[in-house]
Amino acid sequence: MFDEIDAHAREAYPEECCGLLIATGEKKVVDCVRMKNEYPGPKQDRYHIDPLELYRTDRAASQRGLVVAGIYHSHPDYPATLSRFDLDHAFPWYSYLVVSVGRGGTNDRKSWTPNEKRTRAAEEPIEVVEG
Repeated sequence: MFDEIDAHAREAYPEECCGLLIATGEKKVVDCVRMKNEYPGPKQDRYHIDPLELYRTDRAASQRGLVVAGIYHSHPDYPATLSRFDLDHAFPWYSYLVVSVGRGGTNDRKSWTPNEKRTRAAEEPIEVVEG
């Protein structure tokens, strides 16, 4: 899935891409779904996912016995950390995978979980499981 997410980030560059992380109840990510960046202004440092599209994807995942466990998005020419804007608009029940991307391709990726007040986020480990 990292290859797919990295490809999405490179295709969207210099704008941010975004998508959903689909997982088992144990937060094991098994799929990712591209979303259209619906932010109405400049998309170089902002993204917005249409709530109806998120709902539809969540419903489809639920029918497969899965959940939307998080959101991924890219940061063009910026580190793989949550920005103040990202934190202000985060949901504390989701993980946020951020991919740093530049002209040469993707540079880094990190996953974050915001606290309930959205004042800070903790980095969470990413474990890649083969198979």
